[in-house]
Amino acid sequence: MRAAPDDVRSLYVHIPFCERKCEYCDFTSVAGATGSEAYMDALCAEVRRLGERLGRLSLDTVFIGGGTPSLVEPDLLAALLATVRSTFSVAVDAEVTMEANPSSVTAGRARVWRAAGVNRVSLGVQSLEADALRFLGRVHDADRALAAVAEVREAGFTSINCDLIYAVPGLGDTRWRRTLERVVAAGPTHISCYELTVEPGTPLHTRVRRGLVRPVEGVRSMRQHRLAVDLLEAAGYGQYEVSNFALPGEECRHNLVYWHNGYYAAAGVGAHGHLPAAAAASIGLDVEAGAVSVRHWHGRGIAAYGRAIRAGDLPIAGSEPVGPGMREQERVMLGLRLREGVRIGAASLDEARSLEGLGLIAIDGDRVRATSRGEAVLNQVTLRLVGDRAA
Repeated sequence: MRAAPDDVRSLYVHIPFCERKCEYCDFTSVAGATGSEAYMDALCAEVRRLGERLGRLSLDTVFIGGGTPSLVEPDLLAALLATVRSTFSVAVDAEVTMEANPSSVTAGRARVWRAAGVNRVSLGVQSLEADALRFLGRVHDADRALAAVAEVREAGFTSINCDLIYAVPGLGDTRWRRTLERVVAAGPTHISCYELTVEPGTPLHTRVRRGLVRPVEGVRSMRQHRLAVDLLEAAGYGQYEVSNFALPGEECRHNLVYWHNGYYAAAGVGAHGHLPAAAAASIGLDVEAGAVSVRHWHGRGIAAYGRAIRAGDLPIAGSEPVGPGMREQERVMLGLRLREGVRIGAASLDEARSLEGLGLIAIDGDRVRATSRGEAVLNQVTLRLVGDRAA
């Protein structure tokens, strides 16, 4: 059965402004908030335009990412959320997440976010070690990061995530453990632990290419990952996805849409969306015969984004049709990241048993999940499971 436009129940909104561009970041972002008022006006216009073309979608999750949304004036964020609510039908119990950096958090600003309808804050803590923060290009220190957790809680937030990064050159296991322990003591309900990766086009990539930085070797990186898993699970945080840990009932519902290979609309410079074929056609995307869905993305230029909005367009720079085979490959690859695993068909069972014999996956009925060994080679495991059916 082909998905319909009303199967889209999530919205991602991108705000690109940051205090400074971090060394490792390849997201669409710019230093400073110059032009943020005009940008937010354009963003509201795009949200309304999406509503005109997609219809009054019923939204279960909204995610405001960046960049650093918390850097933008709170009244502009409140206006954006008011536009989302007037354009779409946002469920009473919807999860509405906003990303924030500790340096732009105060209890007063957080109270405005809460009153505007945000009910989950994701804090870009990254580290509590001074040298690691400098290496990553962060502008806060450990005290500011921990104070930010307290401030958003004071403002009434009960769902709080802290992002952390491991495999940072110079950050040994002992200090990585110390960061984890201090963050746990601060009491967030969700913790994400991401391996530092060297993305092309970033300042970090340039430093690595010039021999100024030596990336952490894979064995040490996996050791720090396992250290996080063991420590956080002992503290009551369940590892529900490879890099994500939550207290019971605090899993990120929006990100679960991604990992379940669900659909989501997108607005803002650099934003990516995934729509059923019928919904993609309604916003003017070409849909190839046989495609079940379409992934699409916005351009990365803020000025071009504004011009497209003023011209009455949706600023979509490109798209990719997703056929049944590709959708199945994505479903398995994303599902293997989850602790709950993913269902496989009978045609994949023999290959699954072979992978289980290698210690890469565990089988439970018609579901499989990656083991700690399998997490390190997830792409290869996926290709073994789906084989030529991904074509």
